[in-house]
Amino acid sequence: MKSAMMLNLILRPGIQVLILIAMLSIWPNPQSTVLAQPAQSLPVMVAGLTPKGWEIFDKVKQFTPENLYEQINGRAEFFLAYDMVRMTFASFTNSADKGQFIDLSIYDMGTPTNAFGVFSAERSPGETPLKLGRAGYQSDANCYIWKGQYYIKVIASDFTTELKRMGMDLAQRATDFLLDSGGQVWGLNALPEKDRVPESETYFKVDAMGLDFMHDTYTVRYRRGDSVVKAFLSQRESPESAGDTVVRYARHAQRYGKGVEHLKVDGVELVSCDMGGSYDVIFHKGRLMGGVFLVEDRNLALKTAIDFWKQLKRLYLKKSF
Repeated sequence: MKSAMMLNLILRPGIQVLILIAMLSIWPNPQSTVLAQPAQSLPVMVAGLTPKGWEIFDKVKQFTPENLYEQINGRAEFFLAYDMVRMTFASFTNSADKGQFIDLSIYDMGTPTNAFGVFSAERSPGETPLKLGRAGYQSDANCYIWKGQYYIKVIASDFTTELKRMGMDLAQRATDFLLDSGGQVWGLNALPEKDRVPESETYFKVDAMGLDFMHDTYTVRYRRGDSVVKAFLSQRESPESAGDTVVRYARHAQRYGKGVEHLKVDGVELVSCDMGGSYDVIFHKGRLMGGVFLVEDRNLALKTAIDFWKQLKRLYLKKSF
């Protein structure tokens, strides 16, 4: 009798839905692994990367903004400036030779933009590119990868062929299990592509070009004939903020340079800053503020700034900025 009553209860549509929901909550989903909660799962996953014949020194550790200095004292402020959320660290040592080790650091930067920022700021030009994550490169036996909101560093104790191979394998496996949200990095799409020097883009969350009022700024290099010119672009909170930033930039140039000149060339309003040995030329339109900097030739600086602005105008002709 009790069995029949229980069966009738289970067969009720409402109860079936509740049972289904409960089953789905515990049933393995092939599209979702424990990596959906990286903060809790990363130590376990990292431990699973231990190479055969190797072991983890001490244990897999995780660091927050409050204690990151314990692991990378002297470098912690750099990552904190990009709003690091958590760093997961493991040191793998050769069981037969304790002097051999490979350190793995996985920085959760919260957003793809912040992760690109630390990756781009630490990037070394001319290194061997890696087809891992969104971008990466190998330097000796060390690997540096950007994938979504993560920045991955693999540092080996030496640059022998074997350690280089093992480091590459570790980088591949670590990158594979990290999820990429697919979130876009605005500046990489906003910067004009014409004549852009590959891998020259850098994102600064704060203190771009050494200026404390320049935040959320991308710098990049462009080829102009035989010269290479540095440019920058920032999207501010409002048109008023963009205008205020231009004013602050001009004041800075007036104070530390040799003079500021307001110009209107081909319909583009510019501020030319003589910095004593080089020129900065800046502009703003709506929320965008940008220009070129540290250009030795004034005419080249003006022409490049105007061309930069015109390319931005074409890109954003149908957009509100």
